[in-house]
Amino acid sequence: MKSLKNLIMIAVLILLALVMIFAEIDYRLYLTYVVFAIGIVALFGFTIYGTVTAQKKNVATMLGAAVLAGMIVIFYFISPTNDVAVEMFEKTETGMGWSAVIGSGLYTIYALIGLFVALMAFFGVKNLIK
Repeated sequence: MKSLKNLIMIAVLILLALVMIFAEIDYRLYLTYVVFAIGIVALFGFTIYGTVTAQKKNVATMLGAAVLAGMIVIFYFISPTNDVAVEMFEKTETGMGWSAVIGSGLYTIYALIGLFVALMAFFGVKNLIK
């Protein structure tokens, strides 16, 4: 049974490769969108399934995800919306509403990098003390 599944998977992958090589660009794009959508649905599906089946083991992961989501929301509301000139938004054809989204993403990345550096320093000093 396992070898049959492997053969089917190989056949599907060969078919996808042939379509990507020989098909027109429209079909390639549609196929890419479909494969990407399947991957996203599988990611969320397996994440939800793993969370539901092993709730006790995933408490730390769920807490970390909640903290990250909370950081993003807080940074969204505190990021400035008037720090970029209007001409820049017109030049890039971006709406003014994206300023807070971009700012929250930048602040989140900065906070995570700072946290990562602080944790590396902490554990480095801890290992030196031992």
